[in-house]
Amino acid sequence: MNKLKGDTGFSLVELIIVIAIMAILVGVMAPQLIKYMERSAVSADAQTCDNVKRAIEVALNDPEVLADPDSGPIAGDFTDPSSGNFRLDSYGDSLAHSAFGNAVEEILGWNPFTMSGGHHKKYLRSHPASEEGILCAVVDSTGSHFAITIAHSDKTGKKRDINTNPSYDGLEASDQIYSK
Repeated sequence: MNKLKGDTGFSLVELIIVIAIMAILVGVMAPQLIKYMERSAVSADAQTCDNVKRAIEVALNDPEVLADPDSGPIAGDFTDPSSGNFRLDSYGDSLAHSAFGNAVEEILGWNPFTMSGGHHKKYLRSHPASEEGILCAVVDSTGSHFAITIAHSDKTGKKRDINTNPSYDGLEASDQIYSK
């Protein structure tokens, strides 16, 4: 067989150079990709907070839900200025499955009032590995507005474990993920 001139393939040096260039590109791009993924997780959690807030608002405006005596303690906390800052999973199963909790669950497809014991990790993306990344509500001083926040969250995406209990007006200055 005659060997064709110029058909020698790649040399070992050329392959090593290509692999080195690829390694450099991966090293440069990886930190940017990680930041993008963290910002994406924060954005997804902010959307989750917004969805929970809207579902609670719908339940608060449903006369049939509010007529249920078991729903009173939960519904009242979202309009009572003295409620301040409270965890959504603090009601226990009986109240979490009241007409109010069931209405919120029907809208969302999951019940934010039963998120203790690590169950929240299925729905929240940016919280730290701590078991404490749970949903909270913050009621304003007039009782006319509330916000949903994620405890132990960091809206900058830096994965710091921040646990503050800001007031409704202090949410903008805090690093927590929230929806007003």
